[in-house]
Amino acid sequence: MIIDFHTHCFPDEIAVYAVPKLAGMAPEGIRAFLDGRLTSLLASMEKAGIAVCVVQHIATKPKQEKTINTWAAKIQTELGPGKIYSFRTIHPETPDWRGEIKRLLDLGLKGVKFHPDYQNFFVDEKRLFPLYEELCREKLPVLFHSGVDIGLPEPCHCEPARLRKVIETFPEGKWIAAHMGGWQRWDEVERYLLGLRIYMDTSYCLPHIGKERMVRLIREHGAGRILFGSDSPWADQREAVEEIVGLALSPEEKEQILGKNAAVLLELRSSKGCFPI
Repeated sequence: MIIDFHTHCFPDEIAVYAVPKLAGMAPEGIRAFLDGRLTSLLASMEKAGIAVCVVQHIATKPKQEKTINTWAAKIQTELGPGKIYSFRTIHPETPDWRGEIKRLLDLGLKGVKFHPDYQNFFVDEKRLFPLYEELCREKLPVLFHSGVDIGLPEPCHCEPARLRKVIETFPEGKWIAAHMGGWQRWDEVERYLLGLRIYMDTSYCLPHIGKERMVRLIREHGAGRILFGSDSPWADQREAVEEIVGLALSPEEKEQILGKNAAVLLELRSSKGCFPI
């Protein structure tokens, strides 16, 4: 079972303008392979042989949080049951973030996504520590956009060195660094993150990082802590799967990356126990 841990989609009425806007934010522009609708993501999954997608949601303002998270729950339970799981969004400036965490648990959402650049905070700011502590207490996986966002100017708000401080302060956390620990910050990933107790996802990396370096990073960090992610709609899911399959890794390592690690982290269960990979 292939699990794509890093995807995005939007309500139809938002996708029609959000995807073109986001695609045009990079200086050279980027290609969107899908139109951002859930129906398009489900069709892409079928084409790519992907059984489950985790949709990562982002609130850029506190007032957006409840609406986005309500839709996140809807696509998980009503529109894509068994195929779609959602990470909810929490904005650090939300006054009642404890209430939002409780609602997350009540809605059955699987984790939390932060985008420090869009949400305008540095990942190791101590004002975030009470929030991190509560997320750790609830044993919720937390995914950070890590490294550069090609659509936004510097500074980069989630550098590997800053993320290391969070991991060392909260070693019990289920931390996930998108884009192999830090997009376009892979030298720093090697220096600060490899071997630590943190997951990394492969989203939007291979064409930029190269196959040899990708294999080396995976081997040095450990394939048991790597999650397959495409970053759809910003990459073609079928091509992203083929990129992982084409790496010089063992079948067991590929099996871990393409689904087994994610199934364990998400605690996915069937009537016979863990889903088969």
